[in-house]
This record gives sequence, structure tokens and C-alpha cells, in this order.
Amino acid sequence: MERVLEIALAYPRFPHRESFFEGVLKYAKDTNRNWSYITGLEALSMSVLDLVGWPGDGILAAICTEEEAACAAAMPIPVVNISCALETTPVPRCAADFVAMGRIAASHLLDKGFQSFAYYGLSDVGYSNQRRKGFEDRLEEAGFKPSSYLCKPTFRLGGSEWLQQNRELAEWILSLQRPIGLFAVSDYRARQVLDACRLVGLKIPEEVAIVGVDNERIICDHVHPTLTSIARNNQLEGYRAAELLDRMIQGEQVPLETEPVSPLEIVERDSTATFAVSDPRLRDALNYLHMHIEDPLSIDEVTRHAGVSRRWLEYAFRDALGETPYQYLRRQRLAHARRLLASDPSAKIYNIAQRSGFTSAKQLTIAFHQDFGMSPREYRRAAQS
Repeated sequence: MERVLEIALAYPRFPHRESFFEGVLKYAKDTNRNWSYITGLEALSMSVLDLVGWPGDGILAAICTEEEAACAAAMPIPVVNISCALETTPVPRCAADFVAMGRIAASHLLDKGFQSFAYYGLSDVGYSNQRRKGFEDRLEEAGFKPSSYLCKPTFRLGGSEWLQQNRELAEWILSLQRPIGLFAVSDYRARQVLDACRLVGLKIPEEVAIVGVDNERIICDHVHPTLTSIARNNQLEGYRAAELLDRMIQGEQVPLETEPVSPLEIVERDSTATFAVSDPRLRDALNYLHMHIEDPLSIDEVTRHAGVSRRWLEYAFRDALGETPYQYLRRQRLAHARRLLASDPSAKIYNIAQRSGFTSAKQLTIAFHQDFGMSPREYRRAAQS
């Protein structure tokens, strides 16, 4: 009988990490690996520092400090780093595409018509720097430069320093030009922004629209207003991390950095449920367009609803959003189709087409080839691989 291998889960058990662990389990099942898992005791949280001298077979670890990095590098057993808190990694790393997350956040806020932007992140933290880079790069392409505020991370930080951070954050937000679209490095920091806005009497989303990362339901759905967030492909991250660890256990030499896992989608909630455009007719047109994104909507229907001419709508869209109404609608439909393909892998392509406003699977496939150089099926396989 094959020996049971002991695998340690040395990372904080955040809610989004539960689906990460499902990916680990799926890999073990798919490959018939006889793995057993250990984690922290009462705290359900463990650091690689707690595993010195542990006689196990492999570790999946979130390496967030230089002390943890040195410890991981000295481990006699394979360690896979699942964190990008540090810019460089001492052991092979499997992580998400944080630059892509920043670009998604920027695109979402641009689509809402914002012309002022801000990033709230962490100083000297790798994944925060990458999210900021993606955010800034996408905005620079559109002709904008965001403000940034970086605070001290709280890894293994005790006391009430976070309360002082709240006060300083509120002062910074109050100094920003509004209305503003703000991207926070995580849902927890996005919630902190929400509290800071409430402290100084700013309205969300009318004055400050907020986007977070991780789609932590306990945070995003149970706060007022609810928080828009970028959903990671946590299960695929877990699957790939387990695959990498297995290769190392088998004695294979693997690179320190692997291909990052793309995020799934942006989940819009109340914190960005607005359009930062001054003309109420354009705002009405945008609201109507998004409400009917799954319908075979025509631009003429949008103009009739808003009570404007097609010529007026063309100029208004170009001035506020930098593209025609048709280009905007087509891009929103494709984005919706991508989200459906990634989140509903069993759905038929013609159903995806219908649910994203395309008249047929053929029309959707042509649009995908034009914009992404692949078919919807190929995109789905790439998103799930």
C-alpha cells in the first residue's frame, strides 16, 4: 500500500482559501495521491516558522516576511510559496495574476465614467505593488494617473496601529478630487475605505466608488453598502500549487516562478453601482444598457429610452467614455460572456451567447476571434487549465 504523505497547510485560513484547498483536494483525487493534511490547531492558522523540525513530506505556505522566507529556504522538505507578499521568493511559487486584477479594477471604473482614480495599498508588499502596476498601466493607457496611498502591512503586527491607519486613511480620502474610483488592495482594506468614508461623511458610490479583491463573501455581502470585488480563480490556484508541490516531492527541478493564474471576474455590488457622468440622460442610457446586457439590445432602443438622438448619444459616449455606444456595448457583452464562460463551465456556448446579448453562438465566436484570437471554447479551456 502506498505510504500516506503528510502535507502542511501553512497559511491563514481566509474564506477564499477554502476553495483553494478544494483545488488541492481535486488534484490529489485526479492523480490518486494519498495525501493527509495538517494545519494550525485552535487558530486554524500556521506559519512555516511553526514547522521547523516537522517530519512531513511537503508544505504549501504563504511566505509573507523575510523571516519566513529564510525558514522556507532552509527546509529539508519541498515548500511551495502561495503568496506574493515578497517581491522575490526563496522557493517555487504558485500565485494569481495580480497585475491582471489591477487592470480589471481600472477597466471597471473607467467603464463607469470616472476621471479621477486612487489606489489604496500596502507598502513594500509584492502583490500590492503588482496590483497597483496593473491599475496604473491600464489608466495610463486611457490618459489618467491615479493618486496612491500605501500603508504599513499588518503581518504579525499587534496592538491598535490599525486604528491610527483608519484616521490617516480618512484624511487622505477627504483630500482627493471627487467623484473618484478607488481600488483597494484587498476586500479587508476596501472595507476599511468604506468605514473611513463614513467617518468623514462621504457618499458611496456617488462620491467614492470602491473595488476590492478576493470576493470574500463574509466581507462583501454583509456590509452596507455591499462591496464590489474581483473574484480570483482560487480552486485553480490550489490545483496548480498542489501539482507543483507533487512534482517537487517526486524530485523534479521546477522554476521559482510559474505562470500566474488569471482572475475570474469582477463581481459588481453597491459600492460601484453608479455612473460618474454629469449628464442625467447619459447616466440613464448607461443604466438601461447595463440592465439589459443579456438582451439583444440595439443602440436605437437605448436612444429611445433616454429620449435623445443617436447623434447626441454618439458624441456623449465619445466625450465621457472614449468610444462609441456600439463599441461600449459590444465590449460589455464580451466581458459578460467571459465571466459566464469561466464561472459556468457546463453551460453550452449558445446559452452563453443568449445570456450575453449575442444573437447566436456563431456571432459570439466571431467576436471572440476578433478580440481575443480564440474561440469561446478555447477561452474556457484556458481559464480552467
